[in-house]
Amino acid sequence: MVDVSKDKKWGLEQEKIAIKYFEKAVGKKWNEFMPLGLYSHFDYCAHAKKTRKCCFVEIKSRRNNHDEYDETIVPAIKIRKALALIAEGHKAYLVVNFLDGVYYLDMEKAKLRFDWNVRKDRGAFELGLYAFLPVNQFKEIKNGRSKQTTI
Repeated sequence: MVDVSKDKKWGLEQEKIAIKYFEKAVGKKWNEFMPLGLYSHFDYCAHAKKTRKCCFVEIKSRRNNHDEYDETIVPAIKIRKALALIAEGHKAYLVVNFLDGVYYLDMEKAKLRFDWNVRKDRGAFELGLYAFLPVNQFKEIKNGRSKQTTI
């Protein structure tokens, strides 16, 4: 098995950067976004300032520019949970920190497809069901810097 501790550390550092930009972009009606637990389906959650609704955010960091591929992929279980939360009246967003900026997608409006994919970057073949999301539907956070910089 490959040691993924460096990648995990890098990803967690990138989450902190991305959530700050996302919070500035959509945070007016939400209280502060708080990190969720290790075994949660999402990375952050905020409560609405005027209603009982919540906003859930999943953050992914990618080592490519946003337009390098037509689609980005996310484990299908994350999308399934997002759709269940949306059905209950909550909001769910996918935030992707690409090399050239931070982008987000309102999961209620997302276009996607499901398919099997094999992950090979952890030293073994890992077959899983994934959601494939066209990157042209993501909105760029205009003040979101590249992952190479810090806030």
